[in-house]
Amino acid sequence: MDDLQSIVDTMLPILDEKLGIAKSSFNLWFGYFGLVSLDGEKAVFSTINSLRKDILTKKYIGVIREALAEVIGFEVDIEIQVVKDNSLKYDDDTVEEIKPTPEDEEENRKRAETINKMISEPSDDSKSKFDEYTFSNFIEGASNKFAKKACEAVADTFPADDYNPLFIYGNSGLGKTHLLCAIINHMKEKFPKLNIVYKTCEEFLNEMVSHLGTNSMDEFKERYRSADVLLIDDVQFLGGKVQTQEEFFHTFNFLYEANKRIILSSDRPPHEIKPLEDRIRSRFEGGLLADIQPPSAELRFAIIKRKSENLGFTIPTHLIEYISERLHENIRQIEGVVKKMHMFIKLQGSSVEKDLIDRCITAVDPGNIPVDILIDRIIKQVSEFYGVSVDTLKSNKRTANVAHARHIAVYIIKKLTEKSYQDIGDIFNRDHTTIMSSCTKIETEIRTKKNIDRDIKTIINLVKGV
Repeated sequence: MDDLQSIVDTMLPILDEKLGIAKSSFNLWFGYFGLVSLDGEKAVFSTINSLRKDILTKKYIGVIREALAEVIGFEVDIEIQVVKDNSLKYDDDTVEEIKPTPEDEEENRKRAETINKMISEPSDDSKSKFDEYTFSNFIEGASNKFAKKACEAVADTFPADDYNPLFIYGNSGLGKTHLLCAIINHMKEKFPKLNIVYKTCEEFLNEMVSHLGTNSMDEFKERYRSADVLLIDDVQFLGGKVQTQEEFFHTFNFLYEANKRIILSSDRPPHEIKPLEDRIRSRFEGGLLADIQPPSAELRFAIIKRKSENLGFTIPTHLIEYISERLHENIRQIEGVVKKMHMFIKLQGSSVEKDLIDRCITAVDPGNIPVDILIDRIIKQVSEFYGVSVDTLKSNKRTANVAHARHIAVYIIKKLTEKSYQDIGDIFNRDHTTIMSSCTKIETEIRTKKNIDRDIKTIINLVKGV
């Protein structure tokens, strides 16, 4: 391996001279470049991910062959592989890139298209399609109040003397996009001459790679460094793209030092984006961090009521409570169900009843199951998984296998529903302190016994029919 590494070490200056590209670009593609094997006919080089492999293979394979021939004295075929090998210098053991799913990519593309249309639309257009994306239309609750206030403060001030960058984070579907759009709408109205630039993190990366490939990085830098307000969405996808972070940092730093406004969104806080350079993390954490939590029951109720009223129909209070109980993690799903109900009412003359709600919830979230049915399924699947009858699970029997199965059932019910400890206790004829103890016991075992977590995930998949 030392001989192979010495070949690479000798090749790198040759490659650098032959290519004549910027140091940051060279490090981007050759920073994790290794030699896995070499014989008289073929050399297998390695890099750390598919993006680098594609660029090295499509753009630089010829110059790699030439540089290797200068070092070893003869030409061989070249192959590039993705290999995580200890001989390569990794900044972090978790160097694998965080990548969006195909579904995420399509959703991100549509979102970016919508937001960029909003940015390009004249601010005085009275027929705007994006009027709903305002602070006044954002329904506030304890879970998102701080984030909303932070966004309002940021949108109201320029240059960015304070609260820079603003880093908004929270799970998908909780309102991050609405807040980003509200910032854009407010700043367009208050500061109409500002150059507002919005990109998803993946778009930023793809554009950078494209400009690197055409030796037009000056154009790329000008596009982003001329921004007065830069919004980067889903910045968690920067994690793992170790060398790409170099250009991101320089763009960020340029705007930051010029008091330009920087707004970032992520599904996780900065310290959970790994690997991420310390200098970038410290910049993120040095601004204003605002998290959005899942909505409370009160906020869910308010959202359902407001959305249905805006669409021109009324949902009875007891059915609003039913929807709120069924959908408690994702505001986007709540809005989707209300919109689908409106469609059925308008187009098919359906009435607002529980059956319609169940139909709409299933369409929006196929894995969503009414609470009573969900609890019955959990108990049934735990019963079958551990070979303990349902009646025995609910009995006072305390043998080790029965008690363990009962603890698991209690834990999963608490995890998948909003039932109180006392409500769950009533199912198993036990008081709330016993139920709390069961949950605590399983939480401890999950941390110490890998098979427990695996069993729970298996049971949950069975319950949801996955």
